[in-house]
Amino acid sequence: MTASRPPRRVRAPGSRPPGRRPTQRDSAALLPVLYRLWSAYVGEPEPPALDRWLARTLSRLDGYSREQRLWLGAGLADGVRFAWLALLCDEARGRTPGAALRHVLAGVGDTGDAWRRLRAVAPESLFFWVFLRLREAGAQPPRLAEPGPGAVVDWHRIRTGLAGNPSLAARLAWSGLPATLAAPLEQRAARSGWVEGELALFLERQVTRPPLWLRLADLATLKPVLAELRRAGFAVSGEGDAIAAVGDRGIFELECWRDGRVEIQDLASQAIGRAVAPEPGHFVWDACAGGGGKTLQLAGLMRGSGAVYATDPRKAALADLRRRAKRAGLTSVRAHPWNGDALPDFGKAVARHGGFDRVLVDAPCSGSGTWRRNPDGRLWADPAALGDLAATQSRLLDLAAGGVKAGGLLVYATCSWYVVENEDVVASFLGEHAEFALVGQQLHGNPREDADTTFSAVLRRR
Repeated sequence: MTASRPPRRVRAPGSRPPGRRPTQRDSAALLPVLYRLWSAYVGEPEPPALDRWLARTLSRLDGYSREQRLWLGAGLADGVRFAWLALLCDEARGRTPGAALRHVLAGVGDTGDAWRRLRAVAPESLFFWVFLRLREAGAQPPRLAEPGPGAVVDWHRIRTGLAGNPSLAARLAWSGLPATLAAPLEQRAARSGWVEGELALFLERQVTRPPLWLRLADLATLKPVLAELRRAGFAVSGEGDAIAAVGDRGIFELECWRDGRVEIQDLASQAIGRAVAPEPGHFVWDACAGGGGKTLQLAGLMRGSGAVYATDPRKAALADLRRRAKRAGLTSVRAHPWNGDALPDFGKAVARHGGFDRVLVDAPCSGSGTWRRNPDGRLWADPAALGDLAATQSRLLDLAAGGVKAGGLLVYATCSWYVVENEDVVASFLGEHAEFALVGQQLHGNPREDADTTFSAVLRRR
């Protein structure tokens, strides 16, 4: 099927004063728009990145308030989050109770085929199941008509069969995740030593977004920042320079963001920066910097002294990093493009220093650790395809290792919980590089903290 065009520009059915959450009546009026957006999204040849797709598509909707756009965006995200469960429930509709439950427990199979099957489900039917699942989580979405006789009865049977089933397949289905993740998750639980209940908590959290985590640029500003966040209606918690903020207002509107006192950075991401442990005066290389959240964290930990070299193949990401560094007043950041083909030439200063004291390789990965925040990742989750990613990760780690000075640290990190992308890559590297020794490795964030999930391994050059 060819990709659908983005929705045409339309006006909202009945305007409302800004600043109010959509009521049940408002939400019902927005349903046709939500259905049209969903049809356009699943009409894409492959699952696109939801955040970028929504930013582009919602900007074409004229006459809608900010709250209405937020409701539509959240509705699309919920549709993606529970797409596999809704697909299986719809396909199981009308079957005998045992056959219906077996179909749901069997999972979605090949994700490419499931994407095709997903297009065949009418949006009204898909969101009927999605909204029922959201009600189980305490939300109050609009009530939709049954897609066919007995659909509510089918749902209650499936829900009972999943809720009372301790199997990993049942918990995966209830969390909106494909059954193909069972073996990798069991491997992760064993490798990380998750105690009883931690795997269940990990899956339970997949149905909700983590809080917005902020990082303080200077711990001395904690009290005024907390006060500003509370005045803006945020519920705040956290420890030290990490603040969890929950609220409806945009953080970019606040003075503490505009003047650089806080940066958006998930708690599990901050753990990677702390694992690097740079010291003032160090030379540090952030090899896969992206937008530079960790780059800025590292420069802040060094109190602006020394230098942080940030590389990435994307010029737009580096331009964003330069803007963020300027806003934060961090003059020690150096941003350079790098395509990962060979070890870069960083100039005489690094050469005289004997290389870098710290090198961080936050490698491209499956992003499985961010599926709470970016649920579209589960739409194309394919454990069989992880081998190619692991090969890229190993190649980047091999290259970056050449920049570490004697006695320096090489930190490998991902935002993935897959063992094959993490401990397996580290073990392979150590098997080929006797000049490095493992200091420690661990998983950060969910399930032990309400955050994304990341991994870091610290290796020291002998």
